[in-house]
Amino acid sequence: VKGGPPLHIHHKQDEIFFIVEGEYTFKVGGQVHHLQKGDTIFLPRKVPHTFAQTSENGRMYFLFQPSGKMEDFFRKLATFQAPPTPEEGAKLFAD
Repeated sequence: VKGGPPLHIHHKQDEIFFIVEGEYTFKVGGQVHHLQKGDTIFLPRKVPHTFAQTSENGRMYFLFQPSGKMEDFFRKLATFQAPPTPEEGAKLFAD
């Protein structure tokens, strides 16, 4: 499994993911979905979710609607020289 966020909830944003390359497993609420190239998934706000890349390589596009503070999260995340620790990631997301 190649990374992915911990189980989390967006209270004000829906998410849409489009798989460009590779395979991913998404958990949305109590359901598990296996996606591959060409698949799309909608993650509604207020539903716990997570995902992980399960193939050697993978690429995806995703968007938040509305973006809200998620743009700030990714701007701050981009300043890290290495992937944040789980604690750093949780704090960054909470902020």
